[in-house]
Amino acid sequence: MTKQQPTWAIVATVDEPPALVQAFVAWHLALGAAEVMLYFDRPDDPAAALFSHLDAVSVIRCDAAHWERLAGRRPDKHEIRQVRNATNAYRHMQSDWLLHADADEYLWADGSVAAALEQAGSGTDCLVVPVAERVFADDAPAETIFAGAFRRPARKGQETDGGLTLRGLTGHANGKAFTRRDRRVEVSIHRARGLKRGDVPTEAAQGLELLHFDGLTPLNWVYKLLRKADAVAHHNGMAASLHRQAQIDAVQADPIAAFALHDRLKRPDVDRLRAKGLLAEPSFDPAEALARYFPGERIDLSPQAIDAWLRREKRDVLAGLAQGQ
Repeated sequence: MTKQQPTWAIVATVDEPPALVQAFVAWHLALGAAEVMLYFDRPDDPAAALFSHLDAVSVIRCDAAHWERLAGRRPDKHEIRQVRNATNAYRHMQSDWLLHADADEYLWADGSVAAALEQAGSGTDCLVVPVAERVFADDAPAETIFAGAFRRPARKGQETDGGLTLRGLTGHANGKAFTRRDRRVEVSIHRARGLKRGDVPTEAAQGLELLHFDGLTPLNWVYKLLRKADAVAHHNGMAASLHRQAQIDAVQADPIAAFALHDRLKRPDVDRLRAKGLLAEPSFDPAEALARYFPGERIDLSPQAIDAWLRREKRDVLAGLAQGQ
């Protein structure tokens, strides 16, 4: 009898441009996901209606009834909402493994994801996927939000950019993780956590990488910083990491220079990165997957379309930003 390969699911809590969520879904279905679970942080988000034709996609609107079931009330902290949603998905999935990611994070495999999961030791509950963060290789305008190359984290303590990055990355350097089904764990942001004392058995994934588009556009990157600052100041948000707080402080101190700061951190010397073994250049383009799962739709992944959505849907957060950008 042929041994069945492991199946996998992916979950995300989303409040993003519809085109990005469609790309996230299409890419991971094409990669082999058996289930894609989308928790819409805004229950009235019109993007939630885009996936009814896809049986493998579960859409959960995070309304008052949802939070009553999961937590008694809607948690103030976005990160807590993510954890509660991911753990809920973990409890209900049919697949063998679950990956918790954000809508701007895309799994990439050198081969099949199932084959990589099959390599995990029988006692491993958590399989960690390392991260590579998108950077721009030149000054040319990006044609899509997915243009560019990717840089891997430097060694600990190196390339902090005066405290503005973590190992050279503006986002996280911890990667994300697959969690094996039916373990006594809570699915957190980067790793699973045991419900009782003791570490969750963990190992590093082989042949997998998480491509993180930390800032789909320069405006999107600045928006994320302002959103975090607003959450901490006004909505009981979780404190930012040290390097994120340094980015927030820099943007708030000089909003006019925010986009110059983006370029300083996001347009590195790629030849230097390549020489140090920190540059990744995977083949990544979700266009074919989008055409397969959303046939006949015109899905605009241009930076201009994403920025227009931000200015329309998130204008309250962007109100303090310098005009004309």
